[in-house]
Amino acid sequence: MAANGWTDDLLDRMRTTGDPLGDAAIAETYELGQQEQVRRTLLGFGRNSDAVPAGLPPKLQEYFARTADLPPWADQARMARGHDLLGRYQPLIATILLCGSLPSCYTCGNGAEVLARSQRLTSGVYRRLSETSQFIVDVLDNDGLGPTGRGLRSAQKIRLLHATMRYHVSQLGDWDAAKLGVPVNQEDLAGTLMSFSVVIPNGLAKLGVQLTTEDRDAYFHIWRVVGHVLGVREELNPEKFGDGSALVDRVIARQQRPSEAGTVLTKGVLDFIRELLPAPPGVGPTLIRTLIGDKSADVIKVPPSDSLTQLGLSAASLPAFGYGKTGDTLPPAAKVASQLGLLIFKEGLLLANKGRRRDWQVPTGLTDAPS
Repeated sequence: MAANGWTDDLLDRMRTTGDPLGDAAIAETYELGQQEQVRRTLLGFGRNSDAVPAGLPPKLQEYFARTADLPPWADQARMARGHDLLGRYQPLIATILLCGSLPSCYTCGNGAEVLARSQRLTSGVYRRLSETSQFIVDVLDNDGLGPTGRGLRSAQKIRLLHATMRYHVSQLGDWDAAKLGVPVNQEDLAGTLMSFSVVIPNGLAKLGVQLTTEDRDAYFHIWRVVGHVLGVREELNPEKFGDGSALVDRVIARQQRPSEAGTVLTKGVLDFIRELLPAPPGVGPTLIRTLIGDKSADVIKVPPSDSLTQLGLSAASLPAFGYGKTGDTLPPAAKVASQLGLLIFKEGLLLANKGRRRDWQVPTGLTDAPS
């Protein structure tokens, strides 16, 4: 028996499990030959209050109907508290996503194989990272999961994207399900979810921001709600942060291994950092090693960090720590910081994307769908 009940027996079974609801909707779409029609129909389907477009295949209509409501245990007060964290710490959250969450996932060799085959991050790295950042904004924005937000619809589309990946990767002649598991299986989904809900708060602590227990748990609760919408099974979507932390540790212990796919995906992240940031070349490797540790970084062949960059990061963490504590002890200041930071984050994404949102769309294959 593993800590917190995350046994090999349970997780082995979850590697053979996909998402029956999403998989059925995508399978029918392809059986009817309507994949391109569905992709185009859903392109403008963005706000949570938007009516489901007419003319979708029956099982896809059922999918949207059954995933339209938040779970009864969703706590609106905790979610509202968690929303404020994006505004307060958005630059750090973006950094942890890029240099902590994603590389942590890439160390899990079997899951990295799916991404490599789908070409979701081995080509068009900038676009994919922008989409993921936009998803975080949609989910963590004020009322992001409420009627006026976009988080629910974004999560519904990503769930269908996962089903599309399963549909196509499973049909590849070189996919060994007995060895690698079902593509985008429940263990991989849970590990990825925890890379947002657990790795990001832990990363904030490593960068000098110690969240209060209440803030950390509120942030974790939002991602638990999102996990429900994404189709993560209840037994792999824990209620408590400590259980989530134990789960991600267990998944990494089981799945972490060197792989060419993981190395290629990580190189894409490092190239992205070098191309876009006016910073010394050691920043990317140093941040990744700071956030996921040297052992994990070695698995995906991250170059060594350098002492000059490490010194700079140590100095940079001090004002972040003070800013965080000020926000936590002065609620009005925290609210202003949240609103300002969120505005900067969203405008920055729009500027980087030449004024366009980077919305997730349901692809028609393993490569990028047309824009």
